[in-house]
Amino acid sequence: MVVYRCRHCHRIIGEYGGPWDDPLLGLSKLTPSEQRDMLQDIGPDRVQVNVLCEGCLPIPYDEGLWYN
Repeated sequence: MVVYRCRHCHRIIGEYGGPWDDPLLGLSKLTPSEQRDMLQDIGPDRVQVNVLCEGCLPIPYDEGLWYN
């Protein structure tokens, strides 16, 4: 199972019942460094993807803030 969580406000954005390396998600195409930054094991067969939700994205978009 894959859980998408906002890394800023910690709100759960969504869940996917399949494996994290399902080709439909594209997570396996991330570089090892990107995987370390974004993916976190949270239990047996559970992976958390740390992203920003729409409420926490800076408006207007600022590339310098993206990974803060």
